[in-house]
Amino acid sequence: MGISSASATFVRFFVPEPHAEDFWTFVDEKLRGGAFAEPDDSRTQAAGFADWEDFFEAGFSYGSYRKGEYVAFNFRLDQRKVPAIVLKQYVRQEVKKYRDENNGKYPSRTMKQEMQERMQEVLLSRAFPQPSAAEAVWNPVRNWMIFGTTGGKMMDSFLEHFEKNFRVFPIPLYHAQWAMNTLPLTPHQKDVLGGLVSVKSPTAMSDGRFLGFDFLTWLWFYIENLSGSIQAGDKIANIHLGERMVLVLPGDGKERVICTSQGNFLHEARTALRQGKVVEEIQLLLMIGDNEYLVTLDSSLWAVKGLKTPKQLPDYGQEDPDGRFLEKMYFIEEVFAALDALYVRFLADRLTPGWDSDCLPQIREWIEQGEGRESSPDPTEPPARP
Repeated sequence: MGISSASATFVRFFVPEPHAEDFWTFVDEKLRGGAFAEPDDSRTQAAGFADWEDFFEAGFSYGSYRKGEYVAFNFRLDQRKVPAIVLKQYVRQEVKKYRDENNGKYPSRTMKQEMQERMQEVLLSRAFPQPSAAEAVWNPVRNWMIFGTTGGKMMDSFLEHFEKNFRVFPIPLYHAQWAMNTLPLTPHQKDVLGGLVSVKSPTAMSDGRFLGFDFLTWLWFYIENLSGSIQAGDKIANIHLGERMVLVLPGDGKERVICTSQGNFLHEARTALRQGKVVEEIQLLLMIGDNEYLVTLDSSLWAVKGLKTPKQLPDYGQEDPDGRFLEKMYFIEEVFAALDALYVRFLADRLTPGWDSDCLPQIREWIEQGEGRESSPDPTEPPARP
């Protein structure tokens, strides 16, 4: 689901400030220059920017992409595809036709390859483009962008098109890049983090995934042992476990334990911890002021999944057409502030020698002794929500 949906999923980027005398003139020029155009019959794919309100429109009338301090638009990707089973059927017919004309002789491998390529072109010319779209929101004041999908092909197409048109290069905010680019770390902390994960490496995301495992496991410990509350801007955020947790054995993603709130949720999860597994995915309940959020993080710390924000009014009216959008962004930024504060708090421990000498022994003790603290819920009753 996209950014504007009731259960939003998106990935986050740091976007360097573009070299432009007037930012909004620059944005208008680049969005219109890269606007979606219908593909002709010779193209299997077409991509471009489109309006936030309707991805079938790409006129950006009246600067509709500008919503307060945000740039909001869609990225549309149309593709012509031929199902493999359909192509196979037509190639089989071509082979049969060849055999009928050549006394039952089968075509050579080269001839069959040529048949397949020819039928692929014929069928593609008959196929209708299949449209898809994902929302993008850019906050140039805070230098972040969110893109409403975790799908690799859509994301790669968007980044290629955005970079080509804007000549600005977004940086994925996974574990190490999140810390390096958006958090108030000291120079010493950045040096230590750079020694743990080289962000210039093409495999930095996978190489540094241990940071995500450590953070998500630490979060659980923090919730149970260190009050689970954090100062997030001018508000206090109270953090609770949600209703789902996934644990894995490091280096072996196949061995997964999925724990839900049915039955002995925490007992299962803590047993997995004792077996050497780490938290790979966790759902959190955030209570910030009067607002309540559910959000899921995985160990890349890049994607925000299934973010449920407070219920919005169904219609803000014509006098405030962007009110609903701006309220949604307020909710999202409130969640970002809480997550930033938690990650800074974690890194304050993780990037010091005290992590090995003090923090890890406490976490190991909590893992071993935790079972005694757990209550034994009635298995016929669902657990109470925090």
